Amino acid sequence: MFRIDRLNIIHCVFYVILNMASSTQDSDREVWRGRPWITPYVVVRTIFLTIIASGVLYLESSMNIIYRNVSSYDIQLLFLTIIAFLIIWFIWELNLLVLRATNLYVLREDSLEIKTGLLTTKTSVIVPTGFSDLELIRSITSRIYGTGDIMIKIQSERDFTKRMIKVRDPTRVANMIRNVMARQFVRLDEGEITKK
Repeated sequence: MFRIDRLNIIHCVFYVILNMASSTQDSDREVWRGRPWITPYVVVRTIFLTIIASGVLYLESSMNIIYRNVSSYDIQLLFLTIIAFLIIWFIWELNLLVLRATNLYVLREDSLEIKTGLLTTKTSVIVPTGFSDLELIRSITSRIYGTGDIMIKIQSERDFTKRMIKVRDPTRVANMIRNVMARQFVRLDEGEITKK
């Protein structure tokens, strides 16, 4: 009934090799990846600064000084006001852009990585055996924006805390971290650890 030929054998060998390769990479599978979520903060700050800039431009217009030249280079006050508010906006948003660029969070099936830094990157890997506690912090504004900070306490010689800043949908992410860190590990042989 079952015919074995070269093609079936080659197919079975490739199947076994691919399964072995994927099983060695189980610990590298990502469950979740994120960075600080700054979009709502940028939008609210931009709207706020646009309202203030519009008010200043309205005042300049009502005082009939908006098109007045303010320097010997024939630069109008309108142009200077717009440039000033663009510079203020850029400086105000720069800290959020740096925060997003310098933080990366990767939750894998067997660990949590928290990477910080731009030029010099510091990576903290938290495994279930070192995990102690998790705390979710959400202020009123972070609840409005749908973000929150997750504090992870680590068991070690010196107890310390790692902070994940401005995480989008922090309740869901905290539950995923709890699920990964709550997995039980059983030692079978020397050096071999398996998930239960």
